[in-house]
Amino acid sequence: MSILIKGCNVLDETQPDGYASNQNILIEGNRISKITHERVSEKGVDRVLEGQDRLAIPGFVNAHTHSPENFPKATKEKLPLELWLQDLFLIGGYSPRDIYLAAMLGAMEMLKTGTTSVLDHLWMGDGLAPEGLDAAMQAYADSGIRGGVAPLIENDDQVMQAAAAVRPNLQPLLDNHESMSASEYIELLDGFFSKWHRAEDGRLLCFAGPSGFQWCSDELLQGSLDVARRHGGGWHMHLVETKVQAMVCFELYGKSATAAMKERGLLGPEVSLAHSVWLDDADLDTLAESNSRVVHNPASNLRIGSGFAPIIEMLERGITVALGTDGSASSDNQIMFDAMKLAALIHNLRSTDHRRWPSSRDVVRMATANGAAALGMEGDLGELRPGKLADIVLLDTKTLLFTPFNDAFRHLCYAENGSSVHSVIVDGRLVVEGGRVLTANEETIAEEARDAWQRMYRELPGLREKTEPLVREFELYQQEMMNRDFYLNRY
Repeated sequence: MSILIKGCNVLDETQPDGYASNQNILIEGNRISKITHERVSEKGVDRVLEGQDRLAIPGFVNAHTHSPENFPKATKEKLPLELWLQDLFLIGGYSPRDIYLAAMLGAMEMLKTGTTSVLDHLWMGDGLAPEGLDAAMQAYADSGIRGGVAPLIENDDQVMQAAAAVRPNLQPLLDNHESMSASEYIELLDGFFSKWHRAEDGRLLCFAGPSGFQWCSDELLQGSLDVARRHGGGWHMHLVETKVQAMVCFELYGKSATAAMKERGLLGPEVSLAHSVWLDDADLDTLAESNSRVVHNPASNLRIGSGFAPIIEMLERGITVALGTDGSASSDNQIMFDAMKLAALIHNLRSTDHRRWPSSRDVVRMATANGAAALGMEGDLGELRPGKLADIVLLDTKTLLFTPFNDAFRHLCYAENGSSVHSVIVDGRLVVEGGRVLTANEETIAEEARDAWQRMYRELPGLREKTEPLVREFELYQQEMMNRDFYLNRY
């Protein structure tokens, strides 16, 4: 299959206004073979796309989300992470079909708004199962998006253990929490990699996905990283998202979670760490030295009050910072333009030296090339150059959001919201045209998803009523911790 995009503008950091005009892009197979101002013959080309008044950009990489949360979007507010999690994990009963629908909803939303790759930190409500993993991967296969899945697990909730130690009434929350063992997870993960890693001609990827350092045993952390390394895949995990997590880790280990991970050999270029909010300068130096990748999720960090990740300091150290939406239950959509705008704005409040503020070019790089690095694909994705994989988004520059058309990077970062996306190519295949998804029936999927969520949602009020006393008890612990002094502040 070959595609020629005629006469488009191509995003280019080296140009004064951020783009090179009147370019022809030739795609052969799944890679870009040519980008040139010179005429390219249409002879033998399977599909020609008119590029006039279009801006071609690398497809965005959503480097951290949770697809099951595409159902419970806009269901709660005014909850910090620890209380938000108690409510979220009341939701159970995801069948393999439900998991497929949730992943497909997110994939369609992302494709229509310019995201061509996703890393899905996948939880399932009632526990991990091969059928659920197969369902998510099949959704990404069918949608045409470049999809990576990291099966999420926790088997040693040290935060809840710390809470129950000072508030024994919380013991039922520990007793009722069942999880597969480390050895069971490692066996599941090994089979998952063997079946799906680099399937669909390399478009699908597998990752190990321990939930977080404070939620997993050493055996699970080390064993899952070993599996990922053996299969040539990645290892994806949350890292100290909140003050409570940072304090618990410090009390347990006498050092930060990042320092403890370094001692255990749990850092490296195949490691991507979502959030990474409560890190000190030594932690940042450690991440830089190990070439570990960070995934910034500004929407959820604001929505559930986790704090400001030290992104300015990370960029100054040369840490590779990617960008994610997080799940829609904590960010409410899967639109990377929203994540980019927040990432470009909120850190201006963290330094009085305006020269340190992230630029639009910094942030677009986070959403593209740095996201590719978080997927372990920095040599293949994130830039529009000959030889790179053909993951390309065409935006209509005649929309009001692009009128008048000035600096391309600033339009993408500050002005655009995804509504100007016209066409999307993933792996050399046209998957969105004229704003319409070509790989799935959007109306049918959406209707089935609405029915599935109504079934689950009906059960939530009763479940919340039963757990309300325990949640209120846990809230007292959370607030006590938040009111305590700590050597680090990320608010």
